[in-house]
Amino acid sequence: MINITTIGGATRDITFLTDKGKVIETPENLTSQSLLAFEYGAKIKSEEVFFNFGGGACNAAATFSKLGIKTAINCRVGGDDDGKSAVKNLEKLEIDTSLIQIDKDKKTGFSLVVVNKNKEGGDRVIFVYKGASDCLEIKEENINKSEWIYLTSLAGNWEEDLSEINRAVEKNKIKLAWNPGAAQISAGKNKLKKFLKNAEILIVNKDEAIELVRSDENVKLNNSEINNIEVLIKIIQKWGPKIVVITDGGNGAYAGAIQRCPTPLKGVGHLSILFSPASSNIRVDATGAGDAFGSALVGGYILNNGDLEKALKFGIINSGNVVSEYGAQNGILSKREIEGKLGEIKIKKISN
Repeated sequence: MINITTIGGATRDITFLTDKGKVIETPENLTSQSLLAFEYGAKIKSEEVFFNFGGGACNAAATFSKLGIKTAINCRVGGDDDGKSAVKNLEKLEIDTSLIQIDKDKKTGFSLVVVNKNKEGGDRVIFVYKGASDCLEIKEENINKSEWIYLTSLAGNWEEDLSEINRAVEKNKIKLAWNPGAAQISAGKNKLKKFLKNAEILIVNKDEAIELVRSDENVKLNNSEINNIEVLIKIIQKWGPKIVVITDGGNGAYAGAIQRCPTPLKGVGHLSILFSPASSNIRVDATGAGDAFGSALVGGYILNNGDLEKALKFGIINSGNVVSEYGAQNGILSKREIEGKLGEIKIKKISN
């Protein structure tokens, strides 16, 4: 039996390094607080480029497999050379590729990752062509044999696909870890609420959490409140996910879960929020950091029987190493490598 199936995108990535970008801070825009700008009409040259593989489903699958978890992937690539190379890369990582779909009409997804070397921290902008990923077809019978599903960004007819995944989760008691994409976040709470309640673990970044909470017309918060991650977790937790995880870039990550109280009242619990600072690794490229964090957190949760503190450490350590190398998969760590670094990460309980 497959322990986990990842679902989402597959891309061929080119990482383009430049020192010509200028960061413009826009703190008044809570969901877009920094912009990367270039001179209009200029020809931007790079002295160094890297060719890698990416896509949320592929990045997550690479982490799970390196952790020793039996992994399958459900994605779609073109019948071109990039698609063939992507599949070979997954096979090399010992990932079950039997659910990969080959599109004869569309090209494999492609990403141009522009890394700004002027700003310490590996910040980047990614230009994405979804390609074949837009046509991914998800069928309940193909994913119903997994214990877990790790769902990343969905494109194309994503609402129909999400409903198919939801049926598989409910019918087969599959545990769902969900890292929604831009299209799902933009749809807002009302369209996602029936899926959120079935999520074992929901993983979003701070900007996405803010956008989600703002989409609920019944929630009235001032700028200070909506910029507070503890507040965001408590609100999203009420929508149904058992565990809510919010990442905050170089500031670290937060995880909130309902903990059962030792009382005679069955089902009574309280919300406990954990915090971990980001890894101290030098950041050169933040590409894939979210995928590395989310998949390692879920992998750590599976491998350690639901120990959320240890899972949070897995995520921080793996993502910290990924950002220290160029490309989304080059810095992924094995279970043994992560366990050797667990003592370096401190978890703080910030709310009961």
